[in-house]
Amino acid sequence: MTTNSPYINVRETFQRLVRVFGLLQKDGAHDCGISVIQSHILYELGKRPNLSLNDLAGLLVTDTSSLSRQVQQLVELDLVNRLPDPNDRRYVVLSLTSDGEMKQLHIAESMDVYLRNVFAGIPEEKHEQVFETLSLMNTALGSTPFTKEPSS
Repeated sequence: MTTNSPYINVRETFQRLVRVFGLLQKDGAHDCGISVIQSHILYELGKRPNLSLNDLAGLLVTDTSSLSRQVQQLVELDLVNRLPDPNDRRYVVLSLTSDGEMKQLHIAESMDVYLRNVFAGIPEEKHEQVFETLSLMNTALGSTPFTKEPSS
């Protein structure tokens, strides 16, 4: 990519957003004694209980071997359950334990407070525009070959 690309500002904005938001997530996750990827696992399992490891890997856009190690640590911390899939006992599904649900809620509340503070710096009449733009970007990013979500 050349530096005169019309998308250089988009790239730079994304890089800054990822860094700043990533630091926030890192601080929030570490305050809870887990890593950022583990907080993402808790978040996804909070939204979609009883996911397979493969489906979770698809949602998090990561490989199953790396993810499996993270999930195992969460199982050992009693935050995630691995249970036989009721439809096919050869597979397991992942869900949050009650401690996992509490930790996920704590992280969600912290993120909500942070994002409320961020949006306090944006004129209220622009909030819907920001939401719409982020939604459009999310949809476009999700349709690229590198980030397709599982269909389940």
